Amino acid sequence: MIIGISGVATAGKDTLYNLLEKKLYAKNIKTKRIALADQLKKDLAPFIKEYIGVDILTASPEEKKTVRNLMVVYGKIKRNQTQGKHWTSIAQKEIDECLKNKVLPIITDIRYCEYKEDELFWLKNKNNGMLIHVTRVNEDGGVIPPANHEEKVNNPILKKSADFKLKWKTRPSLEEIQKDSEKILSKIERKIYANLQK
Repeated sequence: MIIGISGVATAGKDTLYNLLEKKLYAKNIKTKRIALADQLKKDLAPFIKEYIGVDILTASPEEKKTVRNLMVVYGKIKRNQTQGKHWTSIAQKEIDECLKNKVLPIITDIRYCEYKEDELFWLKNKNNGMLIHVTRVNEDGGVIPPANHEEKVNNPILKKSADFKLKWKTRPSLEEIQKDSEKILSKIERKIYANLQK
């Protein structure tokens, strides 16, 4: 079993990983964060640093915004060349290593469901995965909108396909987010634990 997290940019996918890591560690379950975009960032990092002056590997959210379109275009080219399988095939090696070592892989950026064997299919069908969708509510009460056309198209389908849907308010600390979301986090934790005992 593996876990996938979906949601628009800045919805809190990595935040959810941090909360799950903490909860599962308390049950002696080791986890590893895997992001499909990590390899993409490594591929583009030298170009972006030299020509745009941003270190994408340590960039702030504002800096990421300046290069997001470039990353999306590059990612899309590689996905189109492989019918959506380029980034998942790279991540699969790391996932297989985790499973061999009894470490639960959590993929923090399931974003696409356009091709027959795209990220959603890869997660749920190929890897018996569970999908958690995250929506974050702004201080003004509105939800964080999609960052680009790809998110606008894919996010509703991913949300509909999710095993769990988590909606949380913007909070200043991880502790406050955890307190607000304790009920759903505990439900997710129990489901993961039960599946791992099978």
